[in-house]
Amino acid sequence: MQQLILYIQPQLRTSSDTQDFVRVDLMEAELISLTQVIQDVSDIDKLFTDYSRTFNLPASKTNNKIFKHWYNPDIDGFDANIFCQSRIELNHLHFRFGKIQLNEVVMKQNEPSMYKVTFFGDTVNFKNLINEDQLSDLVWLNNFNHSGNLTNVKDGLENGLNFTVDSVAYNDAIIYPLIAHSQSYIYDGTNNMDTGLNISTHSSHHQQRGVLTEDLKPAILIKHIIKAIEQQYNITFKTGEFFDSAVMNNLFMWLHREKGKMVTAGTWVGNSDTYSCSGNCTELTNTANLYGYFTLNTGIFLWKKYINSGVTVTEDETTITFEVVPAGAYTGVEYDLEIVRANNWQSFAISQNNSGTSSVTLEIGTANGLDNDVLFAYDIFNGIQWVGRLSSESSIQFQAKFIINRKVSFVTNDGTTTTYNNTATFTSSSATLQPQDKYVVITEQMPKLKIKDFLNGLFRQFNLTAFTNFNGEIVIKTLDSFYAGGDTFNITEFVKTNEHTVGETIPFSEVDFEYAAPKSILAETFFNANNQKYGELNYISDASKKSIYQIKLPFEHMLFERLQDRTSGAFTTVQIGSFIDAELKPSIGKPLLFYGIYQENATTSINFLDSTRPETYGALCPTGTNSTLDDYWIPSMYSELGTSTTAPTYNLNFGSEINTYTLTDYGGNTNSLFQLYYQNYITRVFNKRTRIFKFSAILPLKVLLNLTLDDLIIVGTRAYTINKMTTKLQSGETSFELLNEPT
Repeated sequence: MQQLILYIQPQLRTSSDTQDFVRVDLMEAELISLTQVIQDVSDIDKLFTDYSRTFNLPASKTNNKIFKHWYNPDIDGFDANIFCQSRIELNHLHFRFGKIQLNEVVMKQNEPSMYKVTFFGDTVNFKNLINEDQLSDLVWLNNFNHSGNLTNVKDGLENGLNFTVDSVAYNDAIIYPLIAHSQSYIYDGTNNMDTGLNISTHSSHHQQRGVLTEDLKPAILIKHIIKAIEQQYNITFKTGEFFDSAVMNNLFMWLHREKGKMVTAGTWVGNSDTYSCSGNCTELTNTANLYGYFTLNTGIFLWKKYINSGVTVTEDETTITFEVVPAGAYTGVEYDLEIVRANNWQSFAISQNNSGTSSVTLEIGTANGLDNDVLFAYDIFNGIQWVGRLSSESSIQFQAKFIINRKVSFVTNDGTTTTYNNTATFTSSSATLQPQDKYVVITEQMPKLKIKDFLNGLFRQFNLTAFTNFNGEIVIKTLDSFYAGGDTFNITEFVKTNEHTVGETIPFSEVDFEYAAPKSILAETFFNANNQKYGELNYISDASKKSIYQIKLPFEHMLFERLQDRTSGAFTTVQIGSFIDAELKPSIGKPLLFYGIYQENATTSINFLDSTRPETYGALCPTGTNSTLDDYWIPSMYSELGTSTTAPTYNLNFGSEINTYTLTDYGGNTNSLFQLYYQNYITRVFNKRTRIFKFSAILPLKVLLNLTLDDLIIVGTRAYTINKMTTKLQSGETSFELLNEPT
């Protein structure tokens, strides 16, 4: 029998300070079982983590101290809403890092008898961190904010926009690809010069047709969304793994949040200007305050819930008023005011259609205000940053003011009541602040999608696995590369050979791989003509079961079009996307992932026009200024153009589809998602000679400490991979579910 030692690092409700690891008292007679699984053949698109059965801890003095009498709701102490860091040792040797969740306390005669807890692998922490957050909450992405003016949009199409963040260069971080949101394009170098959709450079009406600034929306590299997730949640995806692989190099997400034109306005955000102060300035600018402070050189007010051990808080109220005083020539200009949370740019108070001196107020902790505890739970360690935001469709200059009142009352243990009631006015140094023209705030343009759904989509798309290594890094691998990295263990001598079971591998006969319902015109047309979505694959076995397992991604899938010259029929080097419906109206669907391909010194030049689109579809535009582009970003479902004989290295179709640029299907060998990431696993699972073998074994400590889920297991003369294993840690008794290697 091994000695199991469990350490817990408690999380207290009354403190954000990091606590020390404490050794927990265990029930002597209870064996703790840990189940390990990373991908289960019965649920092949889900990501798993290690987990234990709920087990009991005695209500000893040590454990009562750790859990701070959690059973008593009147005592502030252990926070069961937050998973605690923990680690398991076997005979004082490291076995697993993970998280402990306190489930309940068993009471006898009003005294705690035992605590029921569950151990989870470290990846569960990440799932809890992201919770229900949206892509629009990833504030690091706002390092790529930019003006959506003619110069930047044209540059984003012609070259790509480069940024430097913390001395790191991010080239082509933002592009403006040839995906039109409200119309399509044609190319005709001879005729059709009377339509605004013709993007040829022919001189006829070339100042009234072409690609317009307002036609396009930005796209951001998926790698930068991954980086933003790391920054937001203080996690690290191990470098050199899948997210750094070539498949991700030019994979983008189109920033199409609402149908039709991108909504931008002149926007000013008060997080970079300097301010003077009047009133209780010393108190409200003191960075040591437990209830927050205003920073004079940025204009940010940091709010904190008042927490102080040994006192009972009776009042904790905040009032923030953001006031704008327009300069003399701009008192008639209309504008909107907001107070936003700078942590994710979410708006909490708004006043619209203002003119002259106007204000907007946000209350926290008052009868009609935001709840202190809800805000505190959003970021218990750092507090909430509040800033003002002004938006206007017209030019405006103004001075900004913040009037902040912070009131806190508490009672000490001896019954003494203390009250802090401080008010100060912070006035911008400049009286001629002004918005940035057509300012593109990336988080405000991110498609509506939860972060967990985005990541789940990527994991399903590329059949990925995740686990946490000893350095606390999250390791992301394809399933094939995960299994390729393991060792081989012959455990024959430890297996109970007198009995084992052999069963079928899967409870279904078909696996469907597909994207969300298409909402763009060509993809809809493809579906209606073929009764199958573009890029979909149905893997059907000859098993008698008729159940279907569906792997469906939360992403849009477009069918792009390589333009032909309408008169000559010759193919151009231009490929476009048209996000319109069958009635030629702007459409909206799920978030779109695509590969951006840079056409440099392209054979086909296109006409770029500084003008506006008329309401009538396809009509010529008002006369504007045109320019010729020989370089431009085109969208594709393939990572590169490919040739007539060589398929692109990667593509985003599950099934074998014709390359929209080369019009070739490569005999079905297209390097599809299924071929690269699913084929080995699925064909093995459906192989008539594959079975699930269930063995029982008693593993010695040297095997327990070294065996991992990517290892190849030898029992007798057969080799197996691990589907699932459950171990009683003290005794080493282990139940295996193993997949044989069919011959």
